[in-house]
Amino acid sequence: MTESRFLVIIVSWNVKGDLARCLASLEREREAGADFGATVIDNGSHDGSAQLVRQQFPQVRLIALDKNIGFAAAGNLGAREAEGDYLLFLNPDVEIAAGFFSDLERAFIHHPKAGIIGGHIFNPDGTTQASVRGFPDLWVGLLEATKMLGRFSWLASRYLLPKFDYAVSQEVEQVMGACFAVRRQAWEQLNGFDEKFFVWFEEVDFCQRARQQGYEVWYETHLNLVHLGGQSFSQLSYTQRHRYFMRSLVYYLHKHAGGISAALVWLICRPALAIAYIYDYAVGKRVY
Repeated sequence: MTESRFLVIIVSWNVKGDLARCLASLEREREAGADFGATVIDNGSHDGSAQLVRQQFPQVRLIALDKNIGFAAAGNLGAREAEGDYLLFLNPDVEIAAGFFSDLERAFIHHPKAGIIGGHIFNPDGTTQASVRGFPDLWVGLLEATKMLGRFSWLASRYLLPKFDYAVSQEVEQVMGACFAVRRQAWEQLNGFDEKFFVWFEEVDFCQRARQQGYEVWYETHLNLVHLGGQSFSQLSYTQRHRYFMRSLVYYLHKHAGGISAALVWLICRPALAIAYIYDYAVGKRVY
């Protein structure tokens, strides 16, 4: 049982190279004196990810599953396996910067009401990656269902926050799950992620529930890391990604905006999903 102050949890699926770079960045911090434990939950990968962890990172706890149980369920499994004052969920396609854990601990101390803290995420080219958003509502759901959000983003500025100042640490509604640090007390009080989310929106739901319980969500500009983005799910067809995304969004809306909103978005997204199936078939991708 790990008793480090921080427990890093990485849920991985078929991204062996990215996982190796992520774990190497963690090991650099361990060698610099950072106190943390690390757990990798391998969601049924077939690319040798589990063997990589066993052979090159024996100090990392490995939970190798024989199938993909989804991010929320795997994250909860990892959190149950060890103790720590803080849980840090990292995507396997991230690399943390030097001093990351010292900066994270200072942030939690500085914000005693914070249940969740997210960092300043950079793209590989050094530009800032958008990682802070508002909570989605029925309007956002309709734009997503009709595939209009990307084309008319100005219609959802309350959600996308295009003018958000990433140079300033501040309280926010939600932070990206690629770097998702949680105070253990908040995690236990909220019973972890809702496992009805297979992937996407589990961290949005967690932020929503945390704020309802009086916890704050903070974006910390000095907490730096690089994120490639979308590496696991780039392996799926457009149809699969769309299906997973919309199911999670509809479930989120059902929980937080009501059954009528969820049903309306689900009905409208069906034609868009049919178009996605046709597109996949036309370009020769595997359709499920």
